Amino acid sequence: MATNTTPINALPTANGTLESFFEGAPANVQAQAGIQLRAFVLNLVDRLRVDAVPADPVKWIRRIFSIRDDELKLKCGLDGYFFIRFLRAILIIFVPLMAILVTVLLPINYNKGKGNRFHSTADGSLERWNVAGLDTLSWQNVDPARTNRYWAHLVCAIVAVVWSLYRLYQEKVHFIDVRQRFLTSPEHRLKASARTILVTNIPSEYRSKEALEALYDVFVDNDDRSRLTVWVNRDYKSLRALVARRRSLCHALEKAELRILRLVNKEFRKKGKASCANDTAEKTIRDSSALDGEDGLHLEQLQQTITRAFDEDCSDESQLWHKYLKPSTAAQISLFRGKHANWKAVSWFKPWTSGEKRTAPKIAWLRSEIARLTIQIDVLLADLDNEELFKKQNSAFIQFDRQMAAHMACSLVSHNKAGRMSPRFVEVAPHEIIWPNMDVTSLGRFVRTCIALVLFVAMLVLWGIPTAILGSLSQVGSLGYSVSWLAWLKSWPSWILGLISGPLVAILLALLIQLVVPALARKLAVLVGAPTRSKREVITQDFYFTFLFIELVLLTAVSSSAIKIVPLIIGNPVSIPTLLATNIPTSANYFFNYLIVQSLGYSGSILFQYLRILYITTIWPWFTQTPREEAWLQTTIPHQMWGNVYSLFTNFAVIGFIFCVVSPLMLIFVSITFSFFWVAYRHNYYYVQRNKVDTHGLLFNNAISQLFAGIYVMEIALIGLFLLVRDSSDNVACKAQAIIMIVVLILTAAFHFVMEQHLRPLYELLPVTVEDSAVDAERRLLITPNDTEVSHEQHSSSSNTDVAVAETSPSATLDDTNTNLSPHPQAQSISLTARNARKAMSKLKKDTATKITHTQLHLLEPPNTSRRREVADQLSAAIAGYPDQLTDLTPSERAAQLKAAFQDPVTREPPPVIWIPQDSAGISRDVLRQADKYGRYLQYSHAGAFLTGKNKVEVTQPAPDTRPDWLLDWVL
Repeated sequence: MATNTTPINALPTANGTLESFFEGAPANVQAQAGIQLRAFVLNLVDRLRVDAVPADPVKWIRRIFSIRDDELKLKCGLDGYFFIRFLRAILIIFVPLMAILVTVLLPINYNKGKGNRFHSTADGSLERWNVAGLDTLSWQNVDPARTNRYWAHLVCAIVAVVWSLYRLYQEKVHFIDVRQRFLTSPEHRLKASARTILVTNIPSEYRSKEALEALYDVFVDNDDRSRLTVWVNRDYKSLRALVARRRSLCHALEKAELRILRLVNKEFRKKGKASCANDTAEKTIRDSSALDGEDGLHLEQLQQTITRAFDEDCSDESQLWHKYLKPSTAAQISLFRGKHANWKAVSWFKPWTSGEKRTAPKIAWLRSEIARLTIQIDVLLADLDNEELFKKQNSAFIQFDRQMAAHMACSLVSHNKAGRMSPRFVEVAPHEIIWPNMDVTSLGRFVRTCIALVLFVAMLVLWGIPTAILGSLSQVGSLGYSVSWLAWLKSWPSWILGLISGPLVAILLALLIQLVVPALARKLAVLVGAPTRSKREVITQDFYFTFLFIELVLLTAVSSSAIKIVPLIIGNPVSIPTLLATNIPTSANYFFNYLIVQSLGYSGSILFQYLRILYITTIWPWFTQTPREEAWLQTTIPHQMWGNVYSLFTNFAVIGFIFCVVSPLMLIFVSITFSFFWVAYRHNYYYVQRNKVDTHGLLFNNAISQLFAGIYVMEIALIGLFLLVRDSSDNVACKAQAIIMIVVLILTAAFHFVMEQHLRPLYELLPVTVEDSAVDAERRLLITPNDTEVSHEQHSSSSNTDVAVAETSPSATLDDTNTNLSPHPQAQSISLTARNARKAMSKLKKDTATKITHTQLHLLEPPNTSRRREVADQLSAAIAGYPDQLTDLTPSERAAQLKAAFQDPVTREPPPVIWIPQDSAGISRDVLRQADKYGRYLQYSHAGAFLTGKNKVEVTQPAPDTRPDWLLDWVL
């Protein structure tokens, strides 16, 4: 655990110190906007720390080009590394093709082409060709009297196809090699996720630990079941709903409390009273041991106590804020008495609710409701093994003692009946699990997939509605003259009309394509039944790429909407080549503009992050920032949603493939686009972003396979184009070329099929041949030259995942209790495992809070703008107090954490803490006093949060109820 409290801006780097970097040119730009560039969140882990960004542009470019692949894998994960590899792979494909095809085809297309010359038709009349601009460099400019030139197009097409297929095969082979070496590296093999599989669709007779251990013990040495750890999932939907509602109410309460604090603070400043000091060392979170008197109360008595506290809250006029504000200032809420004599909020959708009604202060009701929910949740947490309340689901997590055993269990058939105990998933990280999807059956998955496909087709068909609306907005300047009932638009200033028809439409279209559509695709992926976030991203990639390929490539090139083109294809499928051949050459100019805008605008936004700066400085201040929201903003590094990014750039590459022969100039635009993005993303993934979801390269492999769509469309379009070519006598002139292209299309499909059949078994699962080398590498890592064998203690500390560490300290206790941890999780109940984990995290939270408080003793007054850097240093020091490796935990804490790792996290949900800022008027301390009446079921804290004189919230630590193991998600 990092315990050094040295300010992070004084830490040495290869280029000096962070302090000197913050004074450089890049920091000055952001400092003017009130932002200080900080890398204190995850750079605390030494292996993730990077050197400061060089202020000199030349040194920066040199550094971008000198980043090694191993550094990228370490900082970005495999998905980040492979995405940059994907950009590089596209450049390797298109740059040589650009050199060849542009050199060969541009002179052929331009020299003595059609242009604007007159020509004689078959009936002897004269007509003028109308080929101008960039079209003079493309396919349609070739003179009908020189149709033999199309042989050059055929040869270039074959060269492009052969080179592309060769490179795609090489990239897939490289992907398999890198992925296998990464998965078998000692650092990865020692993770719990590397040895754990998820088994779904389990029959009822196998939904127990004993049955699954008996089935899978063949994969461990000597059929030793003690080497297996099994978690049978349960349906905690009711508990999850209560926790989600409590979390929502806590958020609403923090906003309501902050509103009162700001109003009081404003009045307090007006009266000119001196600012009082705030004691940040004050202990504001009460220990449960101080409230033992409540533990013996019956549930009904507790509910009555909460009701009395609520009534007292409603009538208490001694609260300090009443001295500054009128009682009517506080928000009120309409309530009605529910079935269990509890007061419930009247829904906006059901204002006609019958029964006894009353109006009460919103804050008082939120406090009582949170306390009431906490009591209900505590009751359920004590009864997690009750199968009547929480039924067993048809899925389970099984952890083996070796990585290869997990992969073998996934590759072999588990059940003698088709569809049972499948699909199985390996490399499942606890923080990636989508728990509501843990009970999806095979039939349910099939029905869900059908529904998702229907909704996706509806998205494709109905996409014309928002695009038509945006298209109308782009013509808003002329609508006032062409549409009578919009004549009032004529009175609008021209600059407003120009703003609407120009930037506004472009921004809305970009948001629609790059935010709305991926979000809907991700919802469809969850609907399909994706069990993990990594699988969700893979499915999202498929949906999103298909959408972009159909809507932004095919339909843009062929027609204006799916409603027009789909009936034509259904009525005459053979017309597809002709349809593509007729429209693709004329749509090249649109894609020129599209790539220019993407390469300059989108890559610039990625590199300079001006959208995030705009959000932080302009949009965010308009909303109510609670201390929790402010801490989230300050401590969260942007995470990449991989399904969005891969699909978008695969679509760019597909455009390049389709037009590489028809309009060779497209290769120049595509190469420039990918060059800009290669530089931007190497900087972004190395310096800016951290990825929480990692598919270990599966998205890269998926993207490589999707590139074949561009190759197929290019070949089909060329077949149609060759058949449409007419000579000066109006005869078909390129039958031979069309036949050859048909053969090339068939050979491409055959190559694609054979390649996938040959390589598919190696995409996800590891072969047995890599086990020996992996074991040797692990042994070299764990054994020093002077050692002959690995001691048990050293292996436990190095592996970070050995559950047997509890055996080394059988008498270890948690929270000074007599609860002993069993060395094998299967010997414990779910309730006991969850309780031990909660106790371990509670003890760890106290230790962490002590360190945080110690680093903040000198901060005794609300920080102001001049001390912004000191506030950031305090926040970085506070984060340094959280453990970022399992070795930072004690053996008992580590054992409790690992035993509950693959148990639904809702079973370890800690009670929330309402976090409010300290203020000069002392309202926050009065609120803490008022909350005492609810006992341990409603906890408040104002530690590490301050309300400044300008009513801005500043924080010097994460939220008090932040999981103390939040940095450990990446090591499991």
